[in-house]
Amino acid sequence: MDCGGVFVKYVLFIFNILFVICGILLIVFGSIMLSNIGDIKNVVNAYETHSVPIVILVLGCVIFVIAFLGCCGAIRENSCCTMTYSVIMFALFLCQLALIIFIWTQRANILQAMDNAIKTVWDQRQNDRSVMDGIELSFKCCGYTSPTDYGMGPVPNSCCGPSATSCSIVEALPRPGCKTAFERMWSKNIDIIRYAGLGVAGVELIAFIFACCLANQVRNARRREYY
Repeated sequence: MDCGGVFVKYVLFIFNILFVICGILLIVFGSIMLSNIGDIKNVVNAYETHSVPIVILVLGCVIFVIAFLGCCGAIRENSCCTMTYSVIMFALFLCQLALIIFIWTQRANILQAMDNAIKTVWDQRQNDRSVMDGIELSFKCCGYTSPTDYGMGPVPNSCCGPSATSCSIVEALPRPGCKTAFERMWSKNIDIIRYAGLGVAGVELIAFIFACCLANQVRNARRREYY
């Protein structure tokens, strides 16, 4: 293998080592999140409390497996393994691109769907407060549109933070409603989601190209051995 092939091999190996580490960190982070909310049992249809940590956990496992495949293919110079990795990376690139386009074009619909989810949780708070408490603690909000949705009496402790033992309407008034809090969070982070997604898609495309180059170099080296 020539110098260019060796360079591609070790760049691809180091690149995937970093992703193996990222996968492990995501697995650990998802496991910690899942254990912290393990006491919440009842979940309404529109809002799945465990969905985020489970998605993070699964994503971490997928990243770990794919990156490990790339590491093995690169360091062992296995063309089959490397081509499999490159096909997976290209598929991920296409999926990532489709997801970015979907988020870009369906921003209003996604926001409306999440508003509906929060409204459903709010409407069913009498049967199960745990999910609404989780939303109020996560978004530092109170009520659906404002703390006055609870009336003028005491409000849930989640409106004043995780360490609150009691909470009055006066203490909760500075907090926005959960609908408004989510809309602000979405508006603040939508550009980050878009451009971070484009960045990840770009990295996946580069990994695909490098993997194809390495697989081609390995195949050519194997052919030359027979001549």
